[in-house]
Amino acid sequence: MLGTTKRGAYVRAGTERIASLDVLRGFAAGAVMLHHHGQYYDVLYPGRIPLSVDLGPGHFGVELFFIISGFVILMTIERKKTVREFAISRVARLMPAFLAALILATVIRSLSPVPLLDTPTVPQFLANLTMAPNLLGQTGMDMPYWTLTYELVFYVGMGLLLAIGMLRWTEWFGLLAVAVSCLFIATLDVRLHHRSSILLLVYYSNFFLIGICLYRIHAQTARPITWLALVVAVAVTALGGGEKSFDTPGRVYLPLAIAFTALVWFAISRHGRWLVWRPLVFLGQISYPLYLVHVALGFLIIRWAAARGWGTLEGVVAAGVVSLIAATLMHYCIELPGGRWLRTALSRRQPPAIAA
Repeated sequence: MLGTTKRGAYVRAGTERIASLDVLRGFAAGAVMLHHHGQYYDVLYPGRIPLSVDLGPGHFGVELFFIISGFVILMTIERKKTVREFAISRVARLMPAFLAALILATVIRSLSPVPLLDTPTVPQFLANLTMAPNLLGQTGMDMPYWTLTYELVFYVGMGLLLAIGMLRWTEWFGLLAVAVSCLFIATLDVRLHHRSSILLLVYYSNFFLIGICLYRIHAQTARPITWLALVVAVAVTALGGGEKSFDTPGRVYLPLAIAFTALVWFAISRHGRWLVWRPLVFLGQISYPLYLVHVALGFLIIRWAAARGWGTLEGVVAAGVVSLIAATLMHYCIELPGGRWLRTALSRRQPPAIAA
């Protein structure tokens, strides 16, 4: 059931989720999936007849994800009284589906290795449990997992601001992060300082900041610094993207950032209701498990189809359908019940009282 806030954004009843943003999540996850199935698969397994449509730009769905994350995380954390409440909400939201996807990817890679990734090891699996394997000297168990580390670093930063009571100054800290990122890019080789670049959110702090500013505007708490931060966060994309965006030049990255900012702005406005079509909202609801499983599972399906003489389009469609089915099952059988169980279990474990 959908309702509206006083500012016109469509919200799913009983949740903190804005339905129109769910739709954008679904688009972003679908774009990344099509990029991997239709384009990036050919990089790892050359030989297929290319599709007539270039699906390569689908990887930019990650930037849209980060903008939405900046918006949603500030909206969420402002409703939490303690860091513990915020941490519980994130763990309950992310871990059930992630653990299931991690186990699935480990099994698939053990049975059918991916050229870009080594055979899974126990240390790699254990490092992946933290969602930050790269910071521990290990690679992600699956290709999309790298974004989870950036998300985790962002959550920790926002949690620190909540702990010290400085959420009001979020835009200032965001501008500082963007300035450090630009300085890092100008003076250091990001590839040689990979861990530091992740901790500093190099190339991506500005997208989180865009989302933060859009939330302030949506919540009618924007100040002059909010608008300044928004302009700066969009403008720095003129410097271009990093390795994960395939070194996209600024002449492409800047218009893309402007378009994504306008798209999220449209979604959270009263006009966002035009995006709220139930099948698209559903795609947004399963977007997280879909993002997690589509590479390992989808590549397996494509290889199976290719071995039986299926064409490129048929293989991509089959991989997409199986990924959607798996994501739906994971959403209803693992993500939702697992999240409820974790939220209840962690909330009951209250920290010991401290004597005054």
